[in-house]
Amino acid sequence: ALEGARALAGPRAAPEPFLAAPLPADPAPLVGVEDLVAFVSHPVRAFLRRRLGIDARDFSDELADALPVELDQLETWGVGDRLVAAGLDGADFRTAYQAEIARGALPPGLLGWRVIEAVRPTVEGIVGAALGTVGDQAPSSVDIRVALPDGRGISGTVPGVVGDVLRTVMYARVGPKHRLVAWVRLLALTAAHPERPSEAVTIGRAARGASVAVIRIPPLGADASSRRAVALEQLAVLLDLFDRGMREPAPLYAKTSAAYAVEAAAGRDGSGSARKAWESEFRYDKEDSEPEHLLVLDGQRTIASLLETPARADEQGPGWDPDEPSRVGRWALRLWTPLLAREQGAGR
Repeated sequence: ALEGARALAGPRAAPEPFLAAPLPADPAPLVGVEDLVAFVSHPVRAFLRRRLGIDARDFSDELADALPVELDQLETWGVGDRLVAAGLDGADFRTAYQAEIARGALPPGLLGWRVIEAVRPTVEGIVGAALGTVGDQAPSSVDIRVALPDGRGISGTVPGVVGDVLRTVMYARVGPKHRLVAWVRLLALTAAHPERPSEAVTIGRAARGASVAVIRIPPLGADASSRRAVALEQLAVLLDLFDRGMREPAPLYAKTSAAYAVEAAAGRDGSGSARKAWESEFRYDKEDSEPEHLLVLDGQRTIASLLETPARADEQGPGWDPDEPSRVGRWALRLWTPLLAREQGAGR
C-alpha cells in the first residue's frame, strides 16, 4: 500500500499499450481441433489463455440462496437446453418437465409452469428439426488426424457426427461463433475422411425472433479429391490466422467481425452493422465491454477507432482482400468469406 501511495503521489506517465509488438512466432507442429475452435469462438480470449496464461473473466458473482421467483436469461436458457437434450434422448415432454421440477431450479407452482410453457414451442421446434435431419440415430465422435502440406498436423475429436452429418443442436440462438465452430469441425472431418460427403447442420433458435434456425454447410466438393483439396486449403487459412492470433490479440471479434463481413461481402459499407454489434447500449453490454477486449485495447473503443487502424504490410496476398483498408475488415473477410459463400438456410 505504501509503494502504491508513493507511485500515486509521484509523476504520472502515459500508460503503455498492452502489447508493444507481436510476440515471437511459436508455431506448434500439432494443433488440436479444439484449439482452432477456441480461437474462432473468441480470438482474443484464446490468445490470452493459450499464449499468456491470463483469464480476464469476472469471478465476483455470488451464488443465489433464495427461492427463485423468476428466471433470468441464462437460467431460462439452461431449462430450454436441458429440455432439448431430453427430447433428443427420446424423453416425452412431460417427463422432461417433471425432471426440471425435481431439479429445483424452477420457480414454484404456476410460475414454473409459465416458464415451461414459454420455452416449449421453441424446444419442440428445435427437437423436431433435429430429428427430421437424421432421425433418432445417436451421434458419435470421430477421431481426426490431418497432415497439412507444410508438414504440420491437426488432430483431435469431432463430436456430434451422425452418418455423414455433423449435427449441432442447442437451445441457444445460433450466433457467429456456432457457425464458425461448425465450419472448423467440418473442415477437419472432411480433410481426415474425404471419402465421406460430410455436411454440417446447426440447429437452434434464430438470431432474431422465436423461430428455429437450421443452417447447413453442404459437402465441400463432388468427390473425395475435391473435398480434401478444399478442406486442406481452408484449414491452412485458419491455421495462418491462428498462428498470427497467438502472437498478438487478433483484430477479430465474433459478432462484430461477422456483421462487418456480411455487409462487405455484399458490396456494402459494413461499419454500421459492425457498430451495432460492437458498441454497448444503455443497460446492454456488447463486445466493446468484454473484459478481454477492454484489457488488450487499453479501454473501451468505438468501432470508428478500430476501423481507423490500417491493414499491415504482411496482411495481403492470397486470401486477403486488397480493397479493404482496415485491419478489422481485412481479417473479418479472410475468416468469413469462404464460409459465407457456402452457408445455406435461414435464421442466421
